[in-house]
Amino acid sequence: MPQNIRVLLTDSEGEPDVERAALPGVTIDSLSLALGRRPQMADILRAVSEQATPVVMIWYGIPFAAETLAALASSGVRGIVCCSVGYDLVDIAAAAAHDITVCHVPDYCTDEVADHTLAMLLWGLRGLPAASPTTVGPDAWWDSKRFVATRRLQGLTLALLGFGRIGQSVAQRAQAFGLKVRWYDPYMRRGQDKVTRTTRVERLADLLDGADALSIHCYRSAETIGMVDAAALAMLAPGAVVVNTARGRVLDEQALLEALCSGHVAAAALDVLAQEPPSLEGIYGAYLRGECPTLLLSPHVAFYSEQSALELRRRAAEEAGRLLRGEKPFNPVL
Repeated sequence: MPQNIRVLLTDSEGEPDVERAALPGVTIDSLSLALGRRPQMADILRAVSEQATPVVMIWYGIPFAAETLAALASSGVRGIVCCSVGYDLVDIAAAAAHDITVCHVPDYCTDEVADHTLAMLLWGLRGLPAASPTTVGPDAWWDSKRFVATRRLQGLTLALLGFGRIGQSVAQRAQAFGLKVRWYDPYMRRGQDKVTRTTRVERLADLLDGADALSIHCYRSAETIGMVDAAALAMLAPGAVVVNTARGRVLDEQALLEALCSGHVAAAALDVLAQEPPSLEGIYGAYLRGECPTLLLSPHVAFYSEQSALELRRRAAEEAGRLLRGEKPFNPVL
């Protein structure tokens, strides 16, 4: 590897000690630390123009549009590593047009997200929203008749939208509870239903029709934005549970609120929102004000454990190293 070569971490938090350990001999600069604030795109473009930076590693909410990628390429950037499973912040077609290889880290938090998903599914399917202290007195709260709609898990149908690593891990866990699993993913190779003892369907409508629970596990793209809308939710069985630990904009949040209010959706649990951090409007506002007791939100933390956080940083840095050495990366976005 050439001497004095640099990787720029655009918007990470904290010292890049894990990255430095993974890339000995490479200068690792954190732009956030250097600036003392979250950088803007102008800061990133200035940094790569001032010093040769063949690879940048990106984290949070800075979009890399076509004009940005053209400027990065002209400054010598030839690789971008998204420190996440998702890569929707980068215009992939524009990156390819400018010979910039984009990679991501799809396999660092599979267990964490699957576990979080199952916790949310069980919360909804076991009727635990009814355990909230929504009544004044302990006698009313103790009344078990509030749980009369709770159904046995065995034999219920779980629909998975997306069947990659996380979707398959959710299926495995759900099957241990006796749930029947079906899934829709037109990009998954044939035969995966045989391996996982699940049911593959070829249309979204067939996935949703009469399902007792829906869990979303697809990437955000032009194809998937708004895919789970009012019409889609109406196809679920009355009293269904909806969980989203993938990307917020795949789900129409207003349509979900209306389905919750009508009772067609009995409970919903979301780890991701269309706007992050959220505003006081919309679904977060309703949750904050207690207007929807059958709604549970968590702040995009399904991916997290102490171990997964370190694994992400190490694997992202190792992918950057492969790009620096001109090797074939493990996880390019194609």
